[in-house]
Amino acid sequence: MRLFLLLGLLLTCSLASHAATPSVQRPASNLEVSRIAFGSCSFQSVPQPIFQAVVSASPDLYLSLGDAIYGDYDLATKSAYEVTEESLRREWQVLANNPDWQSLVEHVPVMATWDNHDYGHHSAGAEFPLKTTSEMLFLDFFSEPADSDRRNRPGVYESRVFGPEGRRVQVILLDTRSFKSLPVLAQRPEGVTGSLGKYAPNTDPAATLLGRDQWAWLERELKRPAELRLVASSGQIIADEKGMDEWGNYPREREKLLTMIASTVSENVLLLSGNVHFTEVSSLDIGSRQLVDFTSSGLTHVNREYPQYPNQYRVAGPYVEESFGLLEIHWEPDPKVVFKAIGVKGEVQLEYQMAFQKPITPLSHP
Repeated sequence: MRLFLLLGLLLTCSLASHAATPSVQRPASNLEVSRIAFGSCSFQSVPQPIFQAVVSASPDLYLSLGDAIYGDYDLATKSAYEVTEESLRREWQVLANNPDWQSLVEHVPVMATWDNHDYGHHSAGAEFPLKTTSEMLFLDFFSEPADSDRRNRPGVYESRVFGPEGRRVQVILLDTRSFKSLPVLAQRPEGVTGSLGKYAPNTDPAATLLGRDQWAWLERELKRPAELRLVASSGQIIADEKGMDEWGNYPREREKLLTMIASTVSENVLLLSGNVHFTEVSSLDIGSRQLVDFTSSGLTHVNREYPQYPNQYRVAGPYVEESFGLLEIHWEPDPKVVFKAIGVKGEVQLEYQMAFQKPITPLSHP
């Protein structure tokens, strides 16, 4: 009898340890943010010490900008494979069991969007047959409430406004996978316009990255009151010469986004991105304002060849070691945003400052 009881207890403990997914903290509605960490590209089956550095930086919020898992890639054999619901579910559980990830979600609220590998295929878009299943697994993993908008429409795009009037920060997470048209492959081995990337610009007027409904949603979101807007995309927006998975592959969509941002009431708009396995800052003048794209990638691995790709808009970087991005928002006396690339040991490896382009009225103090 004791043997049966012992076996039953061991089986119960084993099932609990492998089936439970730690809940991801959702940011509170009254959260005020001044420190926002973000990052992308992490192998779920290896140690992730970078998340300990994130926790040590004490951010108010962490933004996961894609490839939180490599659900279509076998790290041991370094080969891609076709995913199933079961394999995607398994790989999300691998991340859930990673102690470094568990430490992050225990200490820091998280918002997330996805890129290709956590979506489920390296080049997948709207045609991906498992996209509905993948979305359900993604939202479950990130503890999306049952009654949220994201549970009741296609796509994982999201927007939240944090902080009181005078210090409102809007975080807009775009979904560049669920509605993406098929890419165009470059015709030359070295890729398009001298780039080493494999994609060429898709100039088809019907080609899209965001899809009709997400575009309409984004236009509404950009009209909401906020003193600072952060528009986050898994792929780079300003840098458009690499021929990689970026907005430059859809030039009409890129121009539409830049035009829409230029016409917003708020001039304090910053872009956040990932995907490229190194860190850099890109800047572009649109109208009378400067638009900056802070790119942070990767969390567990980098690629030393990618930074050699052309980027005429680069103003800082590249930094090519494991790191995460940290935005520090300074409201007074001179409103500015400081971007830092922070390494595994918590050291600042790259820094770029940008003043608010539209003056902020200081809050009145009693």
